[in-house]
Amino acid sequence: MQEGMIAENNQIRIRKTREGDIPFVLSQETHPDNARFVGQWEKQQHRAALQDPDCGHWILEAKTTGKPAGYMILRGLQNSHGSVEFMRIVISEKKKGLGRETLRLVKQVVFEQFRAHRLWLDVRDYNVRAQNLYLSEGFVKEGVLRECQKKEDRYSSLIVMSMLEQEWHKRIQAL
Repeated sequence: MQEGMIAENNQIRIRKTREGDIPFVLSQETHPDNARFVGQWEKQQHRAALQDPDCGHWILEAKTTGKPAGYMILRGLQNSHGSVEFMRIVISEKKKGLGRETLRLVKQVVFEQFRAHRLWLDVRDYNVRAQNLYLSEGFVKEGVLRECQKKEDRYSSLIVMSMLEQEWHKRIQAL
């Protein structure tokens, strides 16, 4: 595998984000198709995450083109409890199955390479498409953080979901 490469499958390559990728990341965070579903960071926050060994700040490349197709951020890679947060994912090439393929690859990386016990995330209550994807990929709904975020005059809730290592192993064995 190339330097900086985390993992790959038939459709996606995951590699470490480089300083030169930050303009792409910022453009994806603020893109109208994505901005209401993901948090936005300043350039300095992304730079700091690149230097943080507890953080996986990764670029997703479509294998067919070799070009960036999105990015993601994981936190807790060094968590002593083995609990990794799937903090953010943005897919720029939508409706091509890249989100599902990326999610499958992320689970493999988290449970095999990082030996995590738990992979968790939160998803906005109005992001039904993402919720359905996570449920279909074996995530379990744990609860709701009710009206915990405010944007303009509207509150929204976050749905907390997770997958445990043993649940992932059962899914893999069933395939």
